[in-house]
Amino acid sequence: MPRESKFEAVKLRTLVTEGKTAQQVMDAFGINKTTLKAYLLKLMQMDEKFYKIEGMGDRAVSGNVKFGTMGVRLSPTLLGNFGFTVGDEFKVSCLEEGKIVLEKKWNI
Repeated sequence: MPRESKFEAVKLRTLVTEGKTAQQVMDAFGINKTTLKAYLLKLMQMDEKFYKIEGMGDRAVSGNVKFGTMGVRLSPTLLGNFGFTVGDEFKVSCLEEGKIVLEKKWNI
């Protein structure tokens, strides 16, 4: 069962002004895009200011990924929602049991 979330203006305002993507904000609150739209509208009404969140117009994708016979597939939309682009390379590590970390390799 998804965790229950409630509107937190300060937290949402901070995430939006930090330039977080829609996917990152949804993950931070544990909400879907419909709820995020409602939260964002409420914040804009409170602040009487327009806020834009990168990725709000993109297709919503679940952050849930399944380990199947073909391995793990992370869709381009999901990775794009986290600020990655096609062609990025990653280092994969497991720093603690049950958690995999992808670190973008920076070509300098």
